Amino acid sequence: MIRTQYYARDEKFRTPRFTGPAELKVLGAWVSGDIQLSPLAILEAIDLVRLAQSDPGFSPEEMDGNAYTATFSPQGVAIENHFLEHVQGDFPLDTVLAVLLDFWDYYVLGRPEEVVPYWNEYVKENGRDPLAGLRNVAS
Repeated sequence: MIRTQYYARDEKFRTPRFTGPAELKVLGAWVSGDIQLSPLAILEAIDLVRLAQSDPGFSPEEMDGNAYTATFSPQGVAIENHFLEHVQGDFPLDTVLAVLLDFWDYYVLGRPEEVVPYWNEYVKENGRDPLAGLRNVAS
């Protein structure tokens, strides 16, 4: 199983830095640089991966951020940097899910008081729990 880690450069829980295998550098940069510490964006990305995994007919869906576009499809996730053409990559859904779950776990450790309210908001707004069967969130 792939394991990635995130760390903050100072005592405050700010935008983290990614550490992990070199082949995941673009994926880690997207997660830590574009999704950042936005719990709703983390949940949305996890949800899109799971929807693409469960439905072979899932229509590609884009998630645009400050510097990247991530395109989710049953074939995987394609990540492109808006400013640097050479910063791009295609990743299997299982790999993306593992990295996103590591990032969610990092978020939970740093801001535990925010987890349930944001999770409740996402589930209410979207009608499904992207973490079902993966992580327990007490509402």
